[in-house]
This record gives sequence, structure tokens and C-alpha cells, in this order.
Amino acid sequence: KIYLTAKQQQPLSPDSKPVQNEKKQLQKLTGKKVNYKVEKQTYHLTTDNVITSATYKNGQYHFNTAVIDKKIKQINKKQATLGKAFKFKTPDGKEITTTRDGSYGWKISAERAGKSLANAIAEGKSSVNAKADIYGIGYNRRGTGYGVTENDGIGNTYAVISIADQHAWFYKNGKCVDDVDVVTGKMSNKADQTPKGVWYIMYKQSPSVLKGTSDNGSKYSSKVQYWAQFTDSGCGFHDASWRHNWSKTAYLNDGSNGCANMHPSDAGEAYNSLEVNEPVIIY
Repeated sequence: KIYLTAKQQQPLSPDSKPVQNEKKQLQKLTGKKVNYKVEKQTYHLTTDNVITSATYKNGQYHFNTAVIDKKIKQINKKQATLGKAFKFKTPDGKEITTTRDGSYGWKISAERAGKSLANAIAEGKSSVNAKADIYGIGYNRRGTGYGVTENDGIGNTYAVISIADQHAWFYKNGKCVDDVDVVTGKMSNKADQTPKGVWYIMYKQSPSVLKGTSDNGSKYSSKVQYWAQFTDSGCGFHDASWRHNWSKTAYLNDGSNGCANMHPSDAGEAYNSLEVNEPVIIY
């Protein structure tokens, strides 16, 4: 037999010191204002716009910020560039609208924004920059192009590939610094076609080894001197010393597996013209 001594614990009264302290800390949040800066735009928010509910325990705030989700959705619709169709002037002067496909761009995470703004209110900060709250896709999950507002968000440093012209141009601060003929993905096989849209240079490597599977199922491993990847699926700029067909129609039936093949004599200068995270417009 085990005999236990009964003990009773009463809930804290509203007037108790711990409860009064929690009440005091929570009251500090009410009626506050914070500016949310998204690129060149500033949004004026209050506690009610940011914090749905809050608790204070063991010296720390815990927030529910679901109320901010709708506002962040509105801001993303107005300003975010991830998944956007960009208006773009091609090297030959034509105005086009790109497809919505691609990895270039940024969006604001409502969850991150909620935490940033709620913490700012708690700490008495007057403003928050959205840069810390953005995300992207592809190699750089923190987003690309935030703060770039020129040229519909593409900026003035970028690479362009014209599938029809089988040519690539490389721009630096608005000036074309190099251009080369390319052979893009094989049009006769949809899986090999170079994807249109706005991507970005994920990383550069020189030299490099390209590994993959050919259309017939065989594995390949090809050494290249220059490699700059721009899609998750493995498309990029590279020299192709093994290629013999450099005609303007090669891409129709004798193209690459999706990459932009460059002649070895052209590849070095083109590679050096590229910057990590810069946009690659393919149309």
C-alpha cells in the first residue's frame, strides 16, 4: 500500500504578480505602428494588422500572425517577381512578354514577415525591411532580384537567348558586352527543348564535368571548360568541343539536351560576362 499526501494548487489570481507582469508586457504591444519597406514602397502597419493574438511566458513573446497573410498576399501580387511574366525588349528591339515559367524572382513569406513585424513591434522598432523575409526557388532559395526595379524587375545586367535566332547576348549595366551563336535543345524531342522563361545563373564552374542520360538511355560524362547552370533540371551555358554541327538549324533535330552549346572559341569570354544570380531570358 502506498499512502499519498494530497496537495492542492490554486490558480494564480488576476491580481498576482506573475499575471500582472504578463498583462503589462502584452499591453506594451497595443497601439503600436511599424513601417514595412518593400523595395521603394513603404506600408504603414499597426499592431492589429500584424498580430492576431499573443502570449507572454518566461520572458518571451509568442505570436499568432495569421492576420498579416492577406496583406502579404496583396503586396506579393503588386510587387513580387517570382512567377511573373516580364515585359522585355529583345536585342532586336521587339517588345515581348515572357512566359511565367522560370526561377528568377522573389516573393515575401507571410510566415517570415509576421515574425519580423511582430518582433519589431515588441522591440519598439519603427521599420522593417522585407529583404529578410523573401524567398525564391532554384539554387538560391533566398530569392533573386530583390531591389531591382529597372527593366520591369529584370535590371540592366542579364543574358538573353533567342531560340529562333540561335544566338545569345550578354548585357552588363545596360550595354551588350558579348554575343555568341549557340545551339539550344533539340526541338524534335520535347524533353530536350531549352525551357523558355526567365531563369538565373545558379552557379559557375570552370572546369566542370557534365553527367546525365542521353535520349537512348545511355549515361554520359563530358568534360567542359566552362559551365554556368541556369535551371534546376540541369540546363546551362557551356562549351561543346564534341559538336560538329553548328548550323542555325542544328537545334531542330541535332540540338543539345537542353543546354546552350557554345563554340569553344567563344565560350570563355561569354562565361566571364556572366554573374551568379543574374537573369537569363529565354524566348
